[in-house]
Amino acid sequence: MKKMFLLLIMSMVAGSLFAQKYAIIHSQNILSALPEYTSAQEQVARLQEQYQQKLQTEYDALEGMFQQYQKQKATLTAQQRLTYEQEILDREKEVKQLQEQYFGQEGTLAKTTEVLFKPIQERMQDTVREIAERYGYSM
Repeated sequence: MKKMFLLLIMSMVAGSLFAQKYAIIHSQNILSALPEYTSAQEQVARLQEQYQQKLQTEYDALEGMFQQYQKQKATLTAQQRLTYEQEILDREKEVKQLQEQYFGQEGTLAKTTEVLFKPIQERMQDTVREIAERYGYSM
């Protein structure tokens, strides 16, 4: 019985020797408290709004072209209809390219977001790493 108790105690001690320290970091709370993070969020939101307004204007113009075509369609010759339809399709393609340029994965908004937020995130990661090393936490 003593051996069993001693074995149990030793296994508990050995387990605690290998225990790791861990911490939970609420990074969103930390980031939202940083003025530069809030400023970057506002800049991205303003840019997104500008791009959205520009695209809406372009889509409205495209819709106007289509409405005009619908009104004139009966009076146009076959060649004129084809030309007008091609102009509408070309314009639609341009607007979609503009949308991709603004909001695509490699678009202006994504690049701007990365430029603004990357230094802030790196600073936070460096700080977390420094604190982890100081207090013996593993990352």
